[in-house]
Amino acid sequence: MTEKNTKTVEKIAVKKKCGIIMPIASNPDYPNEHWKEVLLILSEAISQTEFEPRLVSDDVAIGLIHDRIVNNIYSDDIVVCDVSSKNPNVMFELGMRLAFDKPTIIIKDEKTGYSFDTGVIEHINYPSSLRFNQIVEFKLELIKRINATYEKSQSEPNYSPFLKSFGKTIVPAAINQTEIPESKFIISQLESLTNEMHLMRVNQNGRNENYTKRKYDIILNEKDRKDYINSSISKFIKINNHLKYEDFTSENFLPFLRDQITNDANFVPSSLEIKNSLNQYFARNNVDLK
Repeated sequence: MTEKNTKTVEKIAVKKKCGIIMPIASNPDYPNEHWKEVLLILSEAISQTEFEPRLVSDDVAIGLIHDRIVNNIYSDDIVVCDVSSKNPNVMFELGMRLAFDKPTIIIKDEKTGYSFDTGVIEHINYPSSLRFNQIVEFKLELIKRINATYEKSQSEPNYSPFLKSFGKTIVPAAINQTEIPESKFIISQLESLTNEMHLMRVNQNGRNENYTKRKYDIILNEKDRKDYINSSISKFIKINNHLKYEDFTSENFLPFLRDQITNDANFVPSSLEIKNSLNQYFARNNVDLK
């Protein structure tokens, strides 16, 4: 083998990995070949960086598929996760990656709302139609974000894309050989994801007539509308009590709260209604809003 060929082989061997977490199975809300096209788009964009794209389920070695997925989710240098359609398996795998607190980029289409646990993380949007001009812009943005995110993870000693939101007491999970150490944080995250998967299955299978009727009745008068917004805001704040008032009222977070209430109650609250509800909650709990 020539010296030139040897150098080429060495260069290929050390290329960093960019894992891809995304839906694979067909979905009635999307065309049959939709996810294959999305995977091709992601692979083309990632290949223009220093990373080699691969699904986290891919591996040249033969072994248990779950063991392979978990190890790739942990060891890949950076991961791009497509949460479009809120596929339960995708949300579960994303939860593991965030527990490891390693470089992660979340993307979604415009048809998909935000989720409670990941809403504080900036998402890159792409059109579900996969129209050429918009996809070109999306790929450029994704390339830029991959490079910037990985560079930041390498240059900052205390880099933390997710766990920093929970304070300094949370330590990222790690894998020792093929075992994942048990920790209260991972267990709580998995329980949360399990609950979310159950709710998504309920939504997909359809809700019973009485629940649907009650859901629509909520929006019939202003008082019920206000009470429902207050109740939703109160529950969300209690679940995410690590966040501050400024986080809840930020321009990035308000659309996320609006999506959650819309999905639950079938009406769209205004930003003013949400802000008023937040102000009332924090005022009742003696929190300085200045």
